[in-house]
Amino acid sequence: MINEPFKKRLISQTRSVRDVIYEFLRDSILSGEYETGKHLKERELSKEFGVSTTPIKEAIRRLEQEGLVSTQARRGTFVSEGIMKSVEEITLARSSLEGVAVRIATNKITDVEIEILEDIIRMMKENTIQKDKENLIQLNEKFHKTITQFAKNSYIQKQIEAIRGFDRFIRKKALSYTDELERAFYEHKSIFDKIVERDPEGAEIAMINHIRRTSEMIQDRQ
Repeated sequence: MINEPFKKRLISQTRSVRDVIYEFLRDSILSGEYETGKHLKERELSKEFGVSTTPIKEAIRRLEQEGLVSTQARRGTFVSEGIMKSVEEITLARSSLEGVAVRIATNKITDVEIEILEDIIRMMKENTIQKDKENLIQLNEKFHKTITQFAKNSYIQKQIEAIRGFDRFIRKKALSYTDELERAFYEHKSIFDKIVERDPEGAEIAMINHIRRTSEMIQDRQ
């Protein structure tokens, strides 16, 4: 029988089967559902998800590049030890990249682009008041992606996109805590205010502090 949580996620997504499998496995590892040392058997997973082994192999290859699994000759693939260390290190990289992106964006941003960000912030405020976590997850991602786009630097954008999956997991996990909703909003508002003030250094610091603080909070509550 096909894994029901995976089936629901697949139905609700527009991304490829390969990407959904990768995200499902990644989230299962990061959440602790797949514990350290768990043997990920390609044939068993293909039966569980109702797919061929090809997307399973591709997902495992991506997970291995991120340090979440390790493949041992003649033994197979296992969930790696020190997962939270990998998350911590990737968070450091992501916070630095997004910090640079917002610094560049602040120097380049137009009045029209500020209005676009202001609309996102307004919607974030409304959904924070309503405690609509699902909408906030999407709006938070939109806020970060929009800033990266406004930096108009394809190299930085590609580097950030490469680790966007971790960002989605951390954001979803963080916003599952009700006490985090207002804190997250005010941190995003602080980033926006620095952009409006044309303060690139202040915007960079605010972005770095926000991303690292959020990740540390999640690790403390694991």
